[in-house]
Amino acid sequence: MPNHYEQAWINDHLDLYNYAGRIGDREWQADLKQRFLTREEHLSTITVEVLRQDLWRIFDQINVKMLELFGELRAEPDQEREAELRDKVWELKSMRIEIVRKIKSLQP
Repeated sequence: MPNHYEQAWINDHLDLYNYAGRIGDREWQADLKQRFLTREEHLSTITVEVLRQDLWRIFDQINVKMLELFGELRAEPDQEREAELRDKVWELKSMRIEIVRKIKSLQP
């Protein structure tokens, strides 16, 4: 069963193929047909790019949270609470390293 992106890609290309046929642009129609026949390659590229963007978004969210925690650390007089905040920062750093590893694994 096609996922959301795959189904949207298929629908868009079929619509364009039909439109190219209606306006008589046989060259464009042939190009769209070839793309459709090799759609797995195109869809794989799209899927990887969407995943990469999602990972970067999460990476950015982690950075924002880390900045918030660093701000709290500067203002925290309680040593026990400071230790908790440092543990959270360390956990976020580990998560960030894992995300970078995943992003690098998506490189061609």
